[in-house]
Parts: sequence; C-alpha cells; structure tokens
Amino acid sequence: MKKFILAFLVVFAANLGCKKLDDGDKPCACSPISEPTLVLVLKNASGADVLNPVTSGYFSNNNIKLYYLEGGVQKQLNFFVRPSFSYGAEKFDYYQLHSSEIIRQHVSGRKDFYLKLRDNEPKKINLEIATDKQFSIEKVLVDGMVATPEKGAVSSYVQHMFYVQL
Repeated sequence: MKKFILAFLVVFAANLGCKKLDDGDKPCACSPISEPTLVLVLKNASGADVLNPVTSGYFSNNNIKLYYLEGGVQKQLNFFVRPSFSYGAEKFDYYQLHSSEIIRQHVSGRKDFYLKLRDNEPKKINLEIATDKQFSIEKVLVDGMVATPEKGAVSSYVQHMFYVQL
C-alpha cells in the first residue's frame, strides 16, 4: 500500500508540475525550448549542393569550420548538417548547415564570424538581427554580399534559411 501511495504522489506531482497556467508566453517545465537558428544552404558556382555527399567535392563536417576570433584565437561554434527532407508533399533537396550558437554569440556582442571550407579562404559572415521580433534574422552578409533568403513554402517551418553562393 505504501508503494501505491508513493507512486500516486509522484504521478500527481509530475502532473501538477507540467500544467501550463495562463500566464502568457512563459513555457512550463516540460515545454521544449527552441531557439532561433541560422540555416545556411551552400551552393557552388554551378548551383550544386556542396554539403550533399553525392556532390563531387562536397564538404563533410570535418572539412567545415564555423568560428569567431577572440584575441586572434579561433573559437569554434557548434553546428550540424541536416540532410534534405520532406514535409508533407513538400520536398527540400538541399542539405543545410544549422547553428544556434552563432545567434547567441551575435546577441552577446560578436559581429564577425567565419566559415572555412577545407583549405579555402574563410568567408566572413555578418548578421543583422531584429531583437524586437524574437531575434529574427533580417539579413546575412557573406563577404559583404547579401545571402538570398528562403521565401518559399519551406520558410514556414524552417525559418532563417539563407542560400550562400561559393
């Protein structure tokens, strides 16, 4: 009987702790936290996806560095490469480089980031973020050139996606 009462109290406490009260946009303890993420699609001069392993000369995770400089020292930023995907009837054929840490570093005051692919010259990345709209990325500059934002159907479920021509 003691075990039953103890199990009942644990379930009751967990249920009570995960109730979302009507206090606006605040998440409850069991709500997943999602943070804004910069998503880059990298294409070569002929428009081929250079993150896709079937592309000749593609860049694997080991060949990619995303970093900023602090006192002349490279500080790595976390990222991952997501393969192409389908969402309902929509098919998105490009692999994408995702990084949330680049936005966190930008908000903390860093302005210049670098993307280095293999032994190529690093590409300088700058972000323009509207902090009044949940850290919405307004513009991405790669070596001073504006990256093309995704404006199609995929932008409704993958936000802050930009195309970078190498």
